[in-house]
Amino acid sequence: MPVPARPSPTTSPRRLPLVVGALTLLLLAFGLTGATATSGTTGVAITPLTPVKVISTAAAVSAGKTFTFVASGGTTTVPTNALVVELAVTVKGTKAGTVSFAPLGEPGNGSPTTVSWAAGGSGAGTVRVNLGNSNKVVATNSSLAAATLGVKITGYSTLVTAAGISGTGGGDGQVLTNQGNGTVAWESLPAPAPVPVVLKAHVTDAGTLSFGAVSSSLDGPGFYRVNFGRPLASCAVTGTPGGYNGGSWNGNAIVAVFTSSGSPVATVVVRRGDNGTAINTGFFLTVIC
Repeated sequence: MPVPARPSPTTSPRRLPLVVGALTLLLLAFGLTGATATSGTTGVAITPLTPVKVISTAAAVSAGKTFTFVASGGTTTVPTNALVVELAVTVKGTKAGTVSFAPLGEPGNGSPTTVSWAAGGSGAGTVRVNLGNSNKVVATNSSLAAATLGVKITGYSTLVTAAGISGTGGGDGQVLTNQGNGTVAWESLPAPAPVPVVLKAHVTDAGTLSFGAVSSSLDGPGFYRVNFGRPLASCAVTGTPGGYNGGSWNGNAIVAVFTSSGSPVATVVVRRGDNGTAINTGFFLTVIC
């Protein structure tokens, strides 16, 4: 007598709801739903850290508690002048929650940087955190239950973000300055140094002008007056014997220049260097104010 064939287990319509239900439980258990990450520090170019620095694979952080770690310097291989670090974060917990990251002692530095997860699941994400004045980052667990936290440093930046600059204190145009004693203070930038004014002229042995925005005269043997049209008291004026464009000059001449307070006139006295006799010669004048 033939034996009736048994129905295949895969064709049983009563098993389909059980299979779907089991898959849903697996998705929730492994945290593949409901995970979100936010990172407010994004306006910088990140230098990858190779190899990455593993801070923790399973740090236990109690409900409402923090986990603090060194993010630059030391054994991190992140340079001490880094201002932003990039972190690869994994977190899980029995109850839903959020873990937030901030510079140690400066929770308000930058926009919120967080990773969240659903109840009974896990979360993962890449976030960037300002380092502020400390080389440490603090992670805060806001869940009502303990969380297991994994953190790796994957990159860094030495550029500051707008979110990392304090907008309080100081005045327009002031900068926050290191005082060299562990403190900082707002200070105004020094006024730029004035650009020096340089005037040049050449006077012939007869007292006439070869070039320069001046007027000149020969008032006696070896005695010249050169008017620059501006007070010369705060200016340095030098004279050198010489000819311009083939003009006459005496190689033995010594040129002395005198100015007086508030006067635009430079008095030039020329003497022979060997015997002190007054002589006429062409000369150059340079004025720096």
